[in-house]
Amino acid sequence: MAASSMKMHKITHTAAFWGFVAPSVVLFTIFFLIPLVLSIAFSFTNFDGWKTMDFVGLANFAELFRDKNFYGALGRTFVYTLFSLPFKVIIPLLIAALLCSDRVRFKSFSRTLVYIPVLLSSLVVGITINWMFSAEYGLVNFLITSAGGKALDWALNPYLATFVISFASNWASTGFYMIIFIGGIKSISNDIYEAASIDGCTSKQTFLKITIPMLAPTTFLAVLLATVNLLKEYALVQGITQGGPGIKTVFIIQYIFDKGFNSMQYGYASAISFIVMIIFALIAYVQFRFSNNGGEN
Repeated sequence: MAASSMKMHKITHTAAFWGFVAPSVVLFTIFFLIPLVLSIAFSFTNFDGWKTMDFVGLANFAELFRDKNFYGALGRTFVYTLFSLPFKVIIPLLIAALLCSDRVRFKSFSRTLVYIPVLLSSLVVGITINWMFSAEYGLVNFLITSAGGKALDWALNPYLATFVISFASNWASTGFYMIIFIGGIKSISNDIYEAASIDGCTSKQTFLKITIPMLAPTTFLAVLLATVNLLKEYALVQGITQGGPGIKTVFIIQYIFDKGFNSMQYGYASAISFIVMIIFALIAYVQFRFSNNGGEN
């Protein structure tokens, strides 16, 4: 009886496990695995999204490695990511540390204000940022001219346009990364801070010598998520610059979209997606290696 009861309990436990896991497995299969397999398959064809789908072997990849526009889009993506990444991590970290301080009042209200932009859609963020940085009626140029400066053509200068996209991305995501850092700070034992206070450590020393080192795993997570999100930035770019001026803010995801949906070169776009997926995976792997497997050691 005991053996039969144990066996029934094991079967019930296994059934419960798969009952909870099954929805995630089904969704993962439908929205990730199947599209991934189809994309890889299409990369070896000249599929145009409608009738044509002939096997062309490695022709798409050969064309890809000769495509100067591909390298340009990929290079702009890397530059944008390297420029924006420090702000994605440092600003939320400082805000989280500030809003965890005992000296700050109305913490919940302040955290809510910082987090609100995360709830906005990319369309709303794009409209708001376009209004702020409009050349003629924008708030930023109004403040600049009121201070005696000259209004800037934010949309016509590629560097300024990239800055505007980065500003919008950081503004819209600061609350998300702030919550991650707040969770990491709250997980640090108060005994450590009390010991540091007894030893005479200043707030600056405590932050630099205790908080930051002990947030290594949390910082790694924030850096990894921020890197991936920046590399695949799309909606904000479309909502703010649409790739302009010219193609100066066309990043790799916009380039893939253009080849697939505007030029009807689904096979070629799939080949680009496959190569880009490998590049992004290698970047994540390097981050894991350089961070001691995510800060575990």
